[in-house]
Amino acid sequence: MVWKFALWTMIVVSKSSVLIFGIYLDEWPYITQQDYSEQSPVDIITKNAQRRFLPFLRYNGYWVFDTSSVEITNNGHTVNIKMTNDSIDIPFISGGPLLDYIYEFEQMHLHWGRHDLGSEHKVNGHQYAMEVHIVHYKKEYGNFQNAQKYSDGLCVIGFFGAISPIDNPKMKHFISNLRHIIKPNDSIVRNFKDVFSWVKDTALLQHYYTYHGSLTTEPYTECVIWIIFTKPIEISSKQLSKFRELQSIHTGMLIHENDRELQPFNDRVIIHIF
Repeated sequence: MVWKFALWTMIVVSKSSVLIFGIYLDEWPYITQQDYSEQSPVDIITKNAQRRFLPFLRYNGYWVFDTSSVEITNNGHTVNIKMTNDSIDIPFISGGPLLDYIYEFEQMHLHWGRHDLGSEHKVNGHQYAMEVHIVHYKKEYGNFQNAQKYSDGLCVIGFFGAISPIDNPKMKHFISNLRHIIKPNDSIVRNFKDVFSWVKDTALLQHYYTYHGSLTTEPYTECVIWIIFTKPIEISSKQLSKFRELQSIHTGMLIHENDRELQPFNDRVIIHIF
């Protein structure tokens, strides 16, 4: 069966049977479509979004893990942030459209483009300056690779970046790290909490769009519950230009843009959580 969103209903029937979005939880998750009809990114048309209320999306450890660290790497395509191997505490999310399932942090990366336009998703045709993706996998599937086999295997939280006339002071330390990873495969290790602190204010607002889609890089698997926050993070043109100084995996070239083109929405349902 395919998980379809209907009129908002949530009734706890039993531990294994919950009615949510008009369907029973045992009908969940989606069935992955073989014809690639649920690809991402998409243009979010707000008038078509169904407004709903859900319990808060919960973040565990994102703002408190002082003892954990991350490796920030220029992988030749983007800036990629992963936990170091010696990190014991792994942050996770739950709640919202994820219900009580735990989705563990896998990595964070960013998308940008030329001329301060580089978000992958659009809203009513508007493209933002950048887009931040925090990728998680469903813990019960064991690991990131195995989770991609399931239609609810991954959850990607997306934040837009909007151009501001002044620098965003909360991004100062993150931006300063870029000078250490100019070349492909260059990496540095930093404190986990410090690296994620600049997304906190937006993440806690609990206003977002959610829909079912795919990875925006190969193999484009349709295994993603997307959560796209409505309020953008401010970033100046000067700060954003630092990303375009990073060297690409292609010799002699810089990473000027790394966003995938829009994909057809194909009558999927998109929910606006407020």
